[in-house]
Amino acid sequence: MSREKEGDMSNRRSRLVICCLLAVTGVAFGPRRAAATQKWGPVQLSGNLQTQNLIRHPNESTFEFIQNRNTAHIRLDYDWLQGGVFYNKYNIPFLESSHLFMLWRGVYDSIYDTTPGFFEKEDAHGKAYPGLKPGQFVSFFDYANKVGIPNATGSRTILTKKDLSISALSHGQREIFKFDNQLREAYADIKFRTIPLTLRAGRQQIVWGESDNFRMLDRVNTLDTTWHFVQELPPPAFGWDEIRRPFWMFKFLYDLGNIGSLSQNFLEWYWNPGDWRPVKIAFEPRPWGAKLYNPLTNVVDGAFYGGPCLASPFVVTEGPRKGQHACTGLMNGTKLYEHGNYTRDPFDNSQFGIRYHAIAPFGLEFTLNYLYQRWAGDDGTPSAPVRILEKNNQNNALALRLFQKGILPAEYIAPYVHTVGFAANYSDETYTQTVFRTETVYDFGIPFFDLGRVTVLDVPAIPGITNKNMWKGMIAFDRPTWIRRLNKKSTVFFSGQFFWHYLVNNPSCQPQVFATIPPTARAHAGSCLVGPFDLPSIVRIPTTTPTFRDKVRDWETIASLAAFSFYRGGSILPLTGFAIDPTNHYVMEAFWMLEYVVRDDVSFNIVQRYFINPTGKDPIFSPWGFGSLSTGRSETSLRLTLQF
Repeated sequence: MSREKEGDMSNRRSRLVICCLLAVTGVAFGPRRAAATQKWGPVQLSGNLQTQNLIRHPNESTFEFIQNRNTAHIRLDYDWLQGGVFYNKYNIPFLESSHLFMLWRGVYDSIYDTTPGFFEKEDAHGKAYPGLKPGQFVSFFDYANKVGIPNATGSRTILTKKDLSISALSHGQREIFKFDNQLREAYADIKFRTIPLTLRAGRQQIVWGESDNFRMLDRVNTLDTTWHFVQELPPPAFGWDEIRRPFWMFKFLYDLGNIGSLSQNFLEWYWNPGDWRPVKIAFEPRPWGAKLYNPLTNVVDGAFYGGPCLASPFVVTEGPRKGQHACTGLMNGTKLYEHGNYTRDPFDNSQFGIRYHAIAPFGLEFTLNYLYQRWAGDDGTPSAPVRILEKNNQNNALALRLFQKGILPAEYIAPYVHTVGFAANYSDETYTQTVFRTETVYDFGIPFFDLGRVTVLDVPAIPGITNKNMWKGMIAFDRPTWIRRLNKKSTVFFSGQFFWHYLVNNPSCQPQVFATIPPTARAHAGSCLVGPFDLPSIVRIPTTTPTFRDKVRDWETIASLAAFSFYRGGSILPLTGFAIDPTNHYVMEAFWMLEYVVRDDVSFNIVQRYFINPTGKDPIFSPWGFGSLSTGRSETSLRLTLQF
């Protein structure tokens, strides 16, 4: 297709989007209408249309339009079986009732058609790339734009902003990124007649635990962070329901009745027969990708270029690296954050979890939990996503053969881990009028990068893997409080949480120093764990540039506090709060939100989020991302929702 035709199509799409937005706005603020949900006996149809626009303001003088996401949800509820009778005439044996639920979501983000000129010059590493002068360090973009990258002729190619922005994505890539067409949920709830058992079968989300915003027991479904990282918050505007990845699963709930002095006893368990998928991550130049370019395929310092990959028989056919030899994949057919060395079937990819629920006589509601599933690494743990062949004579020969086939001797990993957990809440009506919540988990066998394990990719020093156990926990409170000066008719609801991660038997070391030890000596020097955010590359060499600053600490902590209230009969909901990481230089996210229900079927939402780094622009490799992955991404969100 010619550039003229492609540009004309893009213009037509842009005009179509504008017309659609105007149409939605016209409907929203037109004459008042009755409740929009449609109901025909046991069948109910509902849904909504949303348009969300994000404006990023990394500083007081810069404003970047980074999202125009238009979303449609269509929901179907069908009580197809009531009182053991289908269609009011057919008796179904063994079944008491059943409910069918389906939810479809379609998304179009015009940002990939209009390709605005936003650009982040610094990635998560900051100024850590070699400049033109000895000892000078520059940003990712300045390195590409001023130093340049090696080309097939032996000289260097200078890259421009266009080479590293959305405009550099191919037409096919943009087509994939701008649309989302998903059957989000499709399941049947079935209540059996003769036994106290309920089954939910189908594509679903399973939510366990007591924590909000930061995950521990809520790990049955992995996350899709390509929409907006995990910033679809604060609630109630969106929440985790939009960014969890739904799976085809069976969930069972068996009512045990009263057991001694304990009430509401039940066992709940699930089985995912092969449909598990890892956390979904995007990289720059996508506006809400992780704040770094793909570490394997980016043309500046991707691991597939340079070094031993120059022995690959495959030659790059387009782009700035055209004519160079390069690797084309990882070992065992794995793909980074897409799939590991397993097949997606019940024999090789099953996940299982079970929990026991009860309420004690004094009001304590609690659960005991066990999960056995693949490790997703989406809860703030600085775990290792890839495993490299350890250095020995046999693996050295294997690595050479792999390079000659265009394969990097590393693989994406998602190992099985065992997790035990406890969650509880208690409402103290007598003394504090507060609901107290707690949650804790213990994970067995999480993989971490270990500089003490030398690999075949030791230059630069890409370390091997060591498995460790982690203890994680949370304590929280929720309290409605009368503050008459703020609201005379409704209470102000306060919610606070404190989280911690503790790495068991973490060796004490300085990774930046440890990495400079020669490989043979390092292999005998013990263990030294390092996080995944600041590994070296074919450009960032440990002996000459800053690397391995992502130290794995014994303890990591984060705290959050939020407050909201209702005005005008609930039609106006203001919310404000913050989340702070005191362990990592007090980096934080502060936010406020206003939800305005214009009428029963129309609402307007505005949010501002500020990512604050008190130490300035120096990267801070905090596991929850405030100091590295989200720095410079303060933003304003405007969203209009039409219910139908």
